Amino acid sequence: MIFSDEEIIDSAFEYFRDKGFPYRKLPIHMCMQELNKLSVLPDNALDTSILAYQVADTYHPHRFQTRVQGMKSPLEAFHDDKILTRCLTRMMEFGTGIKENLIGGVGGIAITSGTQAASNFRPAYAVKMYRKYCKEGDTVLDTSTGFGGRLLGLMAFSYKCHYVGIDPSRRAYRGNLKMAKDLGFSENLSLYDMPVEDLEPEPFRDWCDFALTSPPYFCKELYEEDDEQSWVRYTTGTEWKEGFLDKMMKFQYVALKDGSISAVNIADVKIKGVTYPLIEWCIDSAMEAGFKLKEVEHFKLQKRIGKGHEFAEDVAKEVVLIFEKS
Repeated sequence: MIFSDEEIIDSAFEYFRDKGFPYRKLPIHMCMQELNKLSVLPDNALDTSILAYQVADTYHPHRFQTRVQGMKSPLEAFHDDKILTRCLTRMMEFGTGIKENLIGGVGGIAITSGTQAASNFRPAYAVKMYRKYCKEGDTVLDTSTGFGGRLLGLMAFSYKCHYVGIDPSRRAYRGNLKMAKDLGFSENLSLYDMPVEDLEPEPFRDWCDFALTSPPYFCKELYEEDDEQSWVRYTTGTEWKEGFLDKMMKFQYVALKDGSISAVNIADVKIKGVTYPLIEWCIDSAMEAGFKLKEVEHFKLQKRIGKGHEFAEDVAKEVVLIFEKS
């Protein structure tokens, strides 16, 4: 060997300290290619594919700054010299070598002990849901737009559909606007940068054909610090259920046409030793709004939430609750 592992690690450490956090930045032509591939992906590959995930990250770099309860964000971990050195060392130990992308993969900064990246909804799974429940020209409602995974999925499904997205995060709003503009979807987009519980539902009555969303899991992921965030407004589980979840499902019920489907990805969580039954709460909120529970599907996870903030059940999947307005 010409260079020792220690020499390579030291050089890589200096490189990344000089360059800064390795945000994912795909040029537009690569984003276009990712969407093309996703649009023709076979149904049997949609459950686990991560196609277009990095497209969303390109427009939502703040995902890596978002904190998860009890964990460091990838950005915080990157700026900790000990954690960065440990990350580089593990990449060498596992035989993968140190790559330009330090975020994911074996030894990546996002899965280094004590670190947790906020999750995004996989665009491929969104395509699966759209293929199953939508047709071309439909209007889709998303009451928690987040980091753009479901919006990208709709682009891959059909450019004839319309996306109605609601989220109080200004960074998410700007990122989704820019993503839609760059990829030619702006005319198919209606975005509202405010909490869904503050939005009057009556103007949306009977507008939408399908709803697909994944709401915040109470105070699991702390997207922003402002008082429009549901985890800031509602400090107990009961307050969050009544102030946010109940109103979100009532909004969806009003906005959907009769016979339409609402699909909600959600999971129970354990925070500081307390289990919050978010699945049960969501079902209760939906039924109170007028929905009926039609079936339960499952959304396979890429990885489990780390120590200090775990899913209540140690499984590699979450539920997708399928409600019908009837």
